[in-house]
Amino acid sequence: MKTIKYFIATLAIGLTTSCANDLNTLPDGDISGEQLTTDKSSPEKILGGIYLDLRSNGAGGTTSHSDFGIMAVKAGADLMSNDVIQSTNQHLGMFYNYEATNASNLASEIVWTTFYARIFVINKLLDELKNDNSTKNRAIKGQLLALRAYSYFHLVRFYANDYKGHESNPGLPLVLTSNNPNQGLPRSTVAEVYGQITKDIEESIQLLDSYARPTRAQIDQRTAKAIAAEVYLQTGNYIKAGQYASESKQGIALMTENEYTTTGFSNINNPEVIWGFHNTISTMSIGNYYASFFSMFDNTNEGYAGAAQIRKLIDKRLYEAIPQTDYRKKVFNGSQNAQYTFNGKTKNYPAYVSWKFKDPTFFEGDYIYIRASSLYYIEAEALARQGRETEARQVLFEITSKRDSSYSLSSKTGNELINEIILQKRIELWGEGYAWFDMKRLNVPLERVYTGTNHTFGRFNLTPDKFKFQIPNKEINNNPQIKQND
Repeated sequence: MKTIKYFIATLAIGLTTSCANDLNTLPDGDISGEQLTTDKSSPEKILGGIYLDLRSNGAGGTTSHSDFGIMAVKAGADLMSNDVIQSTNQHLGMFYNYEATNASNLASEIVWTTFYARIFVINKLLDELKNDNSTKNRAIKGQLLALRAYSYFHLVRFYANDYKGHESNPGLPLVLTSNNPNQGLPRSTVAEVYGQITKDIEESIQLLDSYARPTRAQIDQRTAKAIAAEVYLQTGNYIKAGQYASESKQGIALMTENEYTTTGFSNINNPEVIWGFHNTISTMSIGNYYASFFSMFDNTNEGYAGAAQIRKLIDKRLYEAIPQTDYRKKVFNGSQNAQYTFNGKTKNYPAYVSWKFKDPTFFEGDYIYIRASSLYYIEAEALARQGRETEARQVLFEITSKRDSSYSLSSKTGNELINEIILQKRIELWGEGYAWFDMKRLNVPLERVYTGTNHTFGRFNLTPDKFKFQIPNKEINNNPQIKQND
């Protein structure tokens, strides 16, 4: 599409001059057949540049400090849920008050460009590698397909209706090759987009069957299966969702209480991490230190959440739903103002503030995209929806009993069991980018107006039909084939 190419022209400069010391993958120039012929390491370098861009300031084509790749998109999505609150209308506040859904809002462009910009580069590299079946490039193609699936999966959940009941609704332009018409592409249906996502992720799983990644910053077969599990849960293929969730989390130890309550969420060596990014002084110097997840979500540090006091809080109802015996409650303040000491500094904090995301460095904390914990809830829900409730209760018990020593095996059935699974998922994955997508999938309304609410400038209620972004104006203006959302 014309506007996607326009975005790329700007962003490619950043992509091809970025550095990633931990990956040792520095793209030296744009992708070309000549380069791939003369430099056999180029595909790997360009892939490394894609990974780097997905965690960098400016990934969405802007200079905004709210634009820092996958973690910005995840953070923004959670701020649109019932569960995550922002105290002050700054930066990511456009998500919290739903201004982000408007075509003219910066957030709509950030989400769109973060993923379409990468899709364009992925397609070009896939085109160049289509006839190369070497072991090395087989693994690169597997990663590229997984990244494309992951990108479209996020995009379709932002810019289209939920899958179930809306299969024939407008989805997204499916850009699958580097040779696209100048007049742009129309929107494929929701079903067609999900069909491509599942095709890509299944092929990725096959291509990555023998790939041993050097670090958790790369996608391996376990990661591809984790992505697939979430995709199939979304489409209602509960057999495959449960299967892939089980396989992906197999052999992974859960975090200890100390890991969960100290700095486990800023460390890629957290035992649960399936996919993330190891930040260093070098990678954090790309863009701006303050344009980062921990600047926005670490209330203990010296960024926007800490020093500027743009606090992130937990919804009062969700906090109260956490038992006192559950150590996950320790990462949130209670109903009273409190003092908290971290790294030798004592500060005053409001009620219900989060202490979950703590980075003891100067915003060099690692980014965690997928944790094994998420897969327990996918598997449990998938089993419950198949009628395999005994197995579902056991999977739920395996993780919840680790977090809460007083938790007993559930005796619930039907919708009550599913609701318990979703509640535990909300508690476990607070702030990690799942709550709003689940609300949309499960048709749960936004309800922030209630007696005793602690919601702030985004205090309103919305029905789930409002959980859809308009396509950014740049795309509408440059692509005559595309139709805007209502």
